[in-house]
Amino acid sequence: MRYAKQFLLVLFFIVPFLFAGNAFAVVFDDEIPEVTARVARISFLRGEAQIRRADSSSWERVTQNLPLVQGDEIATGRDTRLEIQFNSQSYLRLAENSYFKIVTLKDEGIAVSLPQGTLSLRVLEFDKERAFFEIDAPQTTVAVQRSGMYRVEAGDENNKQVRVAATDFGEARIYSENSGFTLKNGRSARIYLDGNFAGEWETGDAARYADEFDSWALQRDATVAKRLQNAHYDKYYDRDIYGAEDLNEYGEWIYTRKYGYVWRPYRNSTASYANWSPYRYGHWRWIPPYGWTWINDEPWGWATYHHGRWVWDDGGWIWTPYGLYRHRRSWWQPAYVVLTTWNGSVCWFPLPYDYGYYDYNRHYRRGWRNNGYYGGNTTIINNNTTVVINPPPAQPTTPQPTPLPNEVITNEQRRQRLHTPSMIRVPPLSVVAVDASAFGRDTKGYQTLPAATAKEVIEKTPDIIKTPPILPEYKDLNGKVSRDILIEKPQIVKSETAIKTGATTRKDGVSMDDELRKARIYGNRAPLENNIQVKTGANNGEGAGGTRKTGAVERPVVRENVESTPKTRRDTDYPSFPPTGSGNSRDRDTKTRRDDDNQSPPIYAPPPRQDNTPRYEPPPRQDNTPRYEPPPKQDNTPRYEPPPRNDPPPRNDNPKPPPPSDPKPAPPSDSKRKDGR
Repeated sequence: MRYAKQFLLVLFFIVPFLFAGNAFAVVFDDEIPEVTARVARISFLRGEAQIRRADSSSWERVTQNLPLVQGDEIATGRDTRLEIQFNSQSYLRLAENSYFKIVTLKDEGIAVSLPQGTLSLRVLEFDKERAFFEIDAPQTTVAVQRSGMYRVEAGDENNKQVRVAATDFGEARIYSENSGFTLKNGRSARIYLDGNFAGEWETGDAARYADEFDSWALQRDATVAKRLQNAHYDKYYDRDIYGAEDLNEYGEWIYTRKYGYVWRPYRNSTASYANWSPYRYGHWRWIPPYGWTWINDEPWGWATYHHGRWVWDDGGWIWTPYGLYRHRRSWWQPAYVVLTTWNGSVCWFPLPYDYGYYDYNRHYRRGWRNNGYYGGNTTIINNNTTVVINPPPAQPTTPQPTPLPNEVITNEQRRQRLHTPSMIRVPPLSVVAVDASAFGRDTKGYQTLPAATAKEVIEKTPDIIKTPPILPEYKDLNGKVSRDILIEKPQIVKSETAIKTGATTRKDGVSMDDELRKARIYGNRAPLENNIQVKTGANNGEGAGGTRKTGAVERPVVRENVESTPKTRRDTDYPSFPPTGSGNSRDRDTKTRRDDDNQSPPIYAPPPRQDNTPRYEPPPRQDNTPRYEPPPKQDNTPRYEPPPRNDPPPRNDNPKPPPPSDPKPAPPSDSKRKDGR
C-alpha cells in the first residue's frame, strides 16, 4: 500500500512534464479583458426596425448581425419579423409593431421587457439553477422554468389584458400585481389588467391561438435546428463563439499545417463584393460599453469578425476561431483589427495571427493601460507619447478545440512554420481607410490604399506607435451621422413612459422569480414541505402513512407567552380538575399543581366565569280581566234540498241475446269440497 501511494505521488508530479509541449498541455491566459459585457445579435431581419442605445436619445436603423447589449431598446415596424440570438440555445422573435427592451443581459441571466407587441421565445436548453430568463409585460412577469417555446402578447396601450402561452414542453410561472400561478405545457393564460378582475387570470388551450406569427417562428426553429445539427461546437470552436453555425452554408472547414482547422468562404459567398477582404464591407457603430464596433455586411460575418483571426494563406483568406494565444474562454470583441491614423485618415487591417487583442477603444475609457496588447510586452515613454510594442513571447499553448490530425506540435513549432514575421504576412490590399471626418458618420466611402502607402501603414503598426489613434466618441459627432444609420423616432414609442412592465420593480441582474413567488403565491410565508401522502387500504388509510397535511404554507401556531404568566396564582386562577381518587379536592388540586411545577408549566386557561349575581326575573303577569268570547253561531236557516230526479230507464239500442236456457249445474255439496269450506 505504501509503494502504491508513492507511485501515485510520482505520477502526480511527472505526468505534467511528460505532456508538456504537446497537444494535451494547454496553458491559457488568465488575463480578463477590460470590458466583458455580454452581447447578443440580430440574427434575422425582414422589414424595418429601430434601436436606441442606453447612453443615447437617438434612434438608429437596425441591420442584421447588429450587436445588442444591456439597455438597448428595439421598435419594429409594419410587417416586420426580427430574431435575436442570445446564445446557441436561446432565440427571441418579435412581431410587427412591437416595442422591446433588454433589461438584463448577464451570465447570471436575462430579463427583457415588452411594453407593446408580441414576442416568441425558443429555449433549447435551460437550467434555472444556473441562469434565469424572465419577461416583463404590462403588470405581469413571466419566469421561464423549463426549455420550450413561449409566446407573450402585450397588445397596444389600449389593451387591458396580457396573454401568455407555453408549448413544446415549456413551463413558466406567471405573476401579476396581486397573484401568481404556474402555466403548464400546452396551456395559455389571459391576465386581466384593469377592472374588477385586475390581477386574475383564465386559462385555455394554447393551440386555439396559433397564427401566422407562430408559423414563422416554427420555420425559424427548423432553420436553427438544421444549422445546429451541422454545427461543430466543441470540435472546431467552443460554445462562446455562438453564431458560428451559420458558416457551414457559406464555406467549408479545411485543415492547414500552419493553423490547424480553419474556415474558408466559398467563392460565391464573396463574389458579390469587389476585391473582397475582411473588415472592408460594413461600417463602424458606437456600442457602449465597448466603443467603436465593426458592423459587417456579410450575412455570415458575426463569428468571424468578433472572434479569432483572419489570415492570408496560399493566396486566399481563411478564418481561424483562435489566435496563437487565447484566454480561458472566448471573449467577444468589437473587432480584431489594428486601427491607426495616417495622413488625416483612419486606417485598419486584420490583426495578425500571433498577436493578442489590440484594444483601439481604450483611450476613451480614461486612457490606455500600460499593456497595449493582451499578452504582449509594452514600454510607455514620455507620458503616452511613444508606445513601443513587441510581439508577445512564444508560449507552450495549443488553441483548442482546433485539433491537428495525426501530429502533435507546440505553438513554438507552429510559429516557426509561419517562416515570416507577422506584418510581412499582411497583404497591402487588406488595409482599408476612410477620412477621419467621416469615421463613424458614414457607411460608405471606404477604400483601399495604394500598395506603397499600405505597406508604410503596416510597417508603422503595431511595432511602433508614435501617436495612438484618438477616435471620437459618439457624442462628439453632434448627431451629424448618415441617414443610413440615424432614423426618426418610431411612432410606437410615443407613450413609452405610460406603460409599466413587470409585476414588481426589477432589480438589476437579479431574478425576481423567488421573490415574487414568495410574495404573490405564499404570502411571504414558507411553503408547505414534506406533504405526507395517505395510503388507502382496508382501514381507509388510517395509520398507513400519516395524516395528509393541508394548506399551501405552514400555518403558525398561536400560543400564549408562558414566561409572562405570574408565578403566584390564586386557586381560582387554575381550571378545576375532576377528582382522581380519595381525599379532599383542595388537596388534590394542590398536589397536581406541585407535580406540574416540577415539569413544564401548564398553559394557562382561564376558568369559566361564575356569576352569582341574581338576575332580575319579572313576576308572572296576572290578568283577571275577562276576555270576550263570541257566542257559538247557530244557523237555523233551512238548506235547499233539490227534489228527487225521475230519469227514465236507459235505452238499450243493441239488445243482447238471452242467455242459454240450460240450467246451471248445482254446486257440490259440502261433503265433496276439498278445502273444507
